Amino acid sequence: MTLTGRLVVLCGAGAVAIGLVAWQGGLGWQDLAHLGQARNVVELDGQEIRIPHVDSTGERLAPAVPVSTAGEHTFLFEEDGEPVRLDPCMPVGWVLNPAGMPDDVEPLVHAATADLAQYTGLVFQYEGTTDEPASFDRLIVQERYGDRLAPVVIGFSDETETPDLGGATAGLGGSTSITGAYGDQRYLGAGVVVLDRDDFAELMRSQSGTALAEAVIRHELAHVAGLGHVEAATELMHDENTAITEWGPGDREGLAIAGAGPCA
Repeated sequence: MTLTGRLVVLCGAGAVAIGLVAWQGGLGWQDLAHLGQARNVVELDGQEIRIPHVDSTGERLAPAVPVSTAGEHTFLFEEDGEPVRLDPCMPVGWVLNPAGMPDDVEPLVHAATADLAQYTGLVFQYEGTTDEPASFDRLIVQERYGDRLAPVVIGFSDETETPDLGGATAGLGGSTSITGAYGDQRYLGAGVVVLDRDDFAELMRSQSGTALAEAVIRHELAHVAGLGHVEAATELMHDENTAITEWGPGDREGLAIAGAGPCA
């Protein structure tokens, strides 16, 4: 079985490249601090939704990871020659939908998020389980999560429910590129990881499957953090990885850069 980590750009309700319009509605104290600046909103299904503020000190939560390796890496989104990245001054919240999750996989999910934290310098914060399906057709702001961008959702599906999981594809991952509440700077948010429950069940029955299963999860989380695919077969971000279970030098360089973005 070829374990292919597929790059999926969020579309539908959580579309990227979302059009922005000025919001004229009720002002809060944070709006008053930005008098003269238009509050950004997204238009989803004909409804205008204000982009939430972030409650941040403007300082990183954890030290940046120095770039100490060099190799092939790419980014999903770029603006003016710079990658679009997650906000390092806010926790990267994530939730897990355990429906259909094979036995013994949950510890691998936690290990993979801890691994991404180590190599990006971002803080990943587990917020518990959810009943929200892991789907790319999700709203980026949801009442269940409060007035903020939805956390990363990680869950399980199959090719019947998620056709892009067909064939050898064991996982899908991506994030939405969206501006902050004010200005033009873009950030990543509302990420999704969808894992193929059947492929993972098969992996967990094989002798070397645990390492490969965690590698797939890390690959998809790297998409959430902004990394794209590469052609170098020695990198974990190769689009048709069959055996690599550790980050290559290009992966590590890309992850360090992905975690060194600006604060929102």
